[in-house]
Amino acid sequence: MSYLHAPRLVFTGDFLSDVSTVNNDTAHYNNATFKPNFQEPGKGATNGWWNPEGGAVFDFQNCAVRQIFLPDGTTQSDSSQDIIIGQLVVGAEGRPTGKMVDLDPDAQMVSALWCVQLRISTAQNELLFKGDIKATCFRDIQLRQLDGGKSNGQPLGATWTSTLTNVEWGELADTSPFLKQLKTTTQGDKLSINLNPFGYYYAHNDGRFSLGRIIGSIGPYFEGEPTTFAPYRRLYGINYNSGIRSTYLNNTNFLVETDNKRLSIDFGASFPVANSIGAINFNQTLILAVSKIPLTYVASKASPVFYITPDDFTEIGPLNYQSDPNWLNQTGGIVSFNNLSSEIITALGNHQLLVLTPSAANPGQYAIIARESIDGLFVRADDFVQRLDCGDSVEVDFYAYQWGKPLASNVITITLEAPTPDTPIGPQSPISELYGNNYPVDGITFQSQISTCEKGTAKMLLTGNAIHSPRHYIDGQIYTFDYQISTIDPAFGTESVVVHLRDYFEVIEKPVWSDISSMMIQYSNLYPIMSKYVVNLSDPEDLILKKNILIFAFSRVMEDTMHMPVTRDLSAPKRQTILNWLKDPVLTRASSRKGIAEKPKSENPVAVGTALSEKQMQYKEAVKAKNGSFPGFPKTDNLFENL
Repeated sequence: MSYLHAPRLVFTGDFLSDVSTVNNDTAHYNNATFKPNFQEPGKGATNGWWNPEGGAVFDFQNCAVRQIFLPDGTTQSDSSQDIIIGQLVVGAEGRPTGKMVDLDPDAQMVSALWCVQLRISTAQNELLFKGDIKATCFRDIQLRQLDGGKSNGQPLGATWTSTLTNVEWGELADTSPFLKQLKTTTQGDKLSINLNPFGYYYAHNDGRFSLGRIIGSIGPYFEGEPTTFAPYRRLYGINYNSGIRSTYLNNTNFLVETDNKRLSIDFGASFPVANSIGAINFNQTLILAVSKIPLTYVASKASPVFYITPDDFTEIGPLNYQSDPNWLNQTGGIVSFNNLSSEIITALGNHQLLVLTPSAANPGQYAIIARESIDGLFVRADDFVQRLDCGDSVEVDFYAYQWGKPLASNVITITLEAPTPDTPIGPQSPISELYGNNYPVDGITFQSQISTCEKGTAKMLLTGNAIHSPRHYIDGQIYTFDYQISTIDPAFGTESVVVHLRDYFEVIEKPVWSDISSMMIQYSNLYPIMSKYVVNLSDPEDLILKKNILIFAFSRVMEDTMHMPVTRDLSAPKRQTILNWLKDPVLTRASSRKGIAEKPKSENPVAVGTALSEKQMQYKEAVKAKNGSFPGFPKTDNLFENL
């Protein structure tokens, strides 16, 4: 996944994601206690949260190509230099838009893009090129906004990394020198793409509800690379601010090209911004350098800052971001240092890259803001989010690197996280318990250790075994597997593979309505936009009336843009059973087709208010326990002052 290699382009703009929020809350999955107001908007844990009628649509809006980078190390940002500059980046034409969906209400931090198409065209809709983004989940969630997301509600950002497949070049592509180079450089009829979303609006204000900011980079793809992360080296932020850990400048990819004597570094996912639009409002010296000594330091509250002197590093150069508040939106945060000295290139071969700032408190010393991992080690799983039916097996590919080169003969240890307990909620809640994850422990068979081959790769076999509704009214179970290589760097700790294993279910060849009613009623509850405006999934009469379009949607493969998005949560046997009923919609075994069976009546649930607030607090505490306390938000324009 070579989006930092030349030739590459950068685009920025907005993205639309009108995700549904009814299905974020586990209390809403219980058909017996579901209430109509759960489909109405509300604040916090009331009703259906902030966007109950979302359709899961994902699309590009107001996006344009801002800059291109050429193999000779030069950048161009004027449309007179190449036709590609300034052109529109849009979504699919003549077909449904892509979707953004969570894996599960218990796994909302790996949201996936499905069936998203990206096109670059002129204002007259003349195509330059287009491609389909291979389904991918975001990772590297980190703090972005210095204002704490006060205006929009979400201060975090993330990264989607993938490939563009089914690439089609328009007639105008031959008029762009950049696109000609890109076409001849890439391999396998694919392109690489990296997307950094941030600044998302939960808030219903400023006309930006359901919009966020996005930075995109597109470059060549090389055979044998991973598809959901960049096979580069990385920086990890270690700075503390006011005694509270800051994740600014964390998870930053960089590429060292020895032959070209070039360092390219991508701050597009990690550079701190003043607001949801990506403006930069602080002015502080940041320096790229290569360490002369091994740095194993990890910050703590007792020792929040680590200082080094000029004797301990070789300066590469300053990060020149201060001249333009719109620097991030114009450059995508990608910076290349060309014509580096042989001394620096040699040092980067086996020494850590650093981001430093001069210390105001200790003149002559420099505070470390971010550093590369100990010994330059980096391991990551490709396709790290999996959906499995009982009996399914899948191989997950792992890639290990040291100083950017494949790391052979290294052991990767894989551990299933401990089961989390079922948590009583209280008598006022519509559910009695918040069910835990990672159990039964024998639900998935996996390898606890794998070793990398000479190419630095390894495969882990996962097999889903039969489980029987451990979460009662939520299908299947979430399993999280942590992995690490033999040398552990506490700066970045462990990463995870997340699996949704679906419940055991046998296909019913001749089902009646009662065989599928609980599934259809649940989807009607969780996706009100579908039932209110397309087809009432809980009403067998309406399903029969519109069965032909439903048969078409349920029959599509998951990668098809016409696939019914809600059924990504269903196992293949359950989908087939629903299809069997749609093709022969028998209402009851006794009456066959003689009459509509009596519609299920929901029980009258108790009020939720306070209980759901308690549930939300428990969820927040669980997130804090797993990810650490959320950092404070600096009030100063000098993010790293007093270091």
